[in-house]
Amino acid sequence: MKKRRFTAAAVAATCLLTLTLAGCGGTNDVKSASEPLSASQAFSQESVWVQYDENDAIEKDGDIERILVFDGNGNVTAYLCNSATFADVNGLSDDEIIELAKEQDKEVFDTRRQTAIDSNAKAIEVVQSIYDTLKEDYDNGTYATALGGTALSDLPAGEAEGVDVEWLASTYSYALSDMESILSDAKEGQAAAEAATYQEPQAQPYTLHIETDGTGNSTQSETISFDAPAYSFATVEVNDEEQDPYDVLTWGIDGSSSPAGDSITNESIQLSPVENQTVYDMTFGGFGGLATIVNDDHAGFTFDAPDTEGIEVD
Repeated sequence: MKKRRFTAAAVAATCLLTLTLAGCGGTNDVKSASEPLSASQAFSQESVWVQYDENDAIEKDGDIERILVFDGNGNVTAYLCNSATFADVNGLSDDEIIELAKEQDKEVFDTRRQTAIDSNAKAIEVVQSIYDTLKEDYDNGTYATALGGTALSDLPAGEAEGVDVEWLASTYSYALSDMESILSDAKEGQAAAEAATYQEPQAQPYTLHIETDGTGNSTQSETISFDAPAYSFATVEVNDEEQDPYDVLTWGIDGSSSPAGDSITNESIQLSPVENQTVYDMTFGGFGGLATIVNDDHAGFTFDAPDTEGIEVD
């Protein structure tokens, strides 16, 4: 792999010089560029961008997945969105969009946290009830659940003699052990979610990466990568329908569990320049999956060249 110095700070420093030579608010301004602006030039400036599904169009009801705030020093702060659309940023200044981003990010955290708490609580209630029923059967040696509601001691002598008690005990033991594991996971997940507190995202360095074409002289694709928060909680989910102890004894609990994921995820967006798009009174420019509000006559955005200082190549 051929590499150049690729720290985001190096990109920012190089582009700052370019912007300084061009003059403040001049042709290279992210909102009003009169010539196509490269990715490194755009992201090296203080600016606010919205991340959306690259397969979707920019439209009023289109979902915004994240709001990205670039600080002009080679860093980006990523905020998750809960239910924001392009219409929600209509008429807002950059500062107001950042406030919306902070509200949305906390909403995502609060919603996912509460969902985990509720899901685990329901699992504990359902599983504990069935566990108590089967545990009583097992401890008393009645095995009534497995025997259709009749205790082993109450069966006619002929029927009782035909019961494989050792097999019943083993079946109960396995089911109880499985439910103990589920209860442990649910209780740990609930405790972790209840103890979790929201921390506002912090600025993280980003990386630009270029893949060249067959000649090695032209950019074929460009990608931006950065770390972003990922609010993930351990959860145990059980089927909403009533679960019968006999079925649980035979088939196990009808449900699923998922561990907590990483608190930080590395995101990558492939930058494909797109035409400006108007939504209400706003004009969006940028790349497929990543857009920012620009002036109506903005010249658009483009790839960096392979010899751009501060970018990883191939």
